[in-house]
Amino acid sequence: MTESNNNLVGLDKQELRDLAIALGEKAFRGDQLFRWIYRDRVQSIDEMTNISKTFRDILKRQTAVVPLAVEHKKVSVYDGTIKFLFRLKDNLKVESVLIPPTEAREISEDMRRLTLCVSTQVGCPADCKFCATGTMGFFRNLTVGEILGQIIEAGRHTPRRISNIVFMGMGEPMLNYENVMKSIDIIGDDEGIGISPRRITVSTVGYVKKIKQMADEGRKAKLAISLHSLDDSVRTRIMPINRKHNVDELIDAAQYYWKKTRQRVTFEYIFFEGLNDTEKDINMLRKLSGKVACKLNIIPFHPIYLPENSELRETLSPPAGDSVKKFVNRLQQQCDFPVMLRSSSGIDIDGACGQLAVKEEIKK
Repeated sequence: MTESNNNLVGLDKQELRDLAIALGEKAFRGDQLFRWIYRDRVQSIDEMTNISKTFRDILKRQTAVVPLAVEHKKVSVYDGTIKFLFRLKDNLKVESVLIPPTEAREISEDMRRLTLCVSTQVGCPADCKFCATGTMGFFRNLTVGEILGQIIEAGRHTPRRISNIVFMGMGEPMLNYENVMKSIDIIGDDEGIGISPRRITVSTVGYVKKIKQMADEGRKAKLAISLHSLDDSVRTRIMPINRKHNVDELIDAAQYYWKKTRQRVTFEYIFFEGLNDTEKDINMLRKLSGKVACKLNIIPFHPIYLPENSELRETLSPPAGDSVKKFVNRLQQQCDFPVMLRSSSGIDIDGACGQLAVKEEIKK
């Protein structure tokens, strides 16, 4: 067993088969365990009723099904978004957000969509200046079981099936690459959680080698890149990763990904009033169309706590009036790729993009 504390949650199908054999059973018992854990979401070994009591007793002596503890949840009074605070085995905490479809999306796209925004780390080392998670510092990576536990437990709090997973919560997924990809394999298994990889999105601030690795491995999950500016000087100010991988390297990696996978890249672009919304920015974004197959999501900046000594405290400003809508309209007129204005779900519960943070862990 590789998952810590003998927790069965986090083991893949082959690991569960190996476990069954090691305990004196046939390999197919591992498949049964897999279905009980991920498809049926049992909370104890005793619930696995098609497994003999003898084998269940053996399992209970050596293993357990350990649910992720829900510390509390908040529900938005405006849009029904639910934010979960999960307590981990070492008493650290992470947040996840369950996002229902917006009214506009219900009419035009898919009334059945229900998206869970999943965390991959406790805190985040990327230290993007506009993201509340970065104010926490970094503690550790989440295990596979802790990643999957968010999906399993969130699913208990809704009568509807979770249809989409976005790795856009706390942490940088590419810095926990192996656990994230193993999680996606289990999520996408029809006998497991059963959400198609085509409905799973992995977001990164721009770790070029991992983007290329994801392409080389033929991963079916979608890729989203946090772009926010094509001007190196601006991007470096708000995203320290740009010192390591500048804009040209990032676009090259996106091109590589497209050529290898033929899957369109999503660029995420947070709109900051007066910082990345100029005519120069529009011209740079327009030129993306000749470089990589993509779509562009524009996200209004959601104000967060920033330390008093932050040089960007007075610089990072949310949209004023309808400025973001005008910006999107101009891009839609000039770009030959899709440009969309993302809805801001869960603002009243600090559950919108960039707002996730465990308050007691924020760096002083």
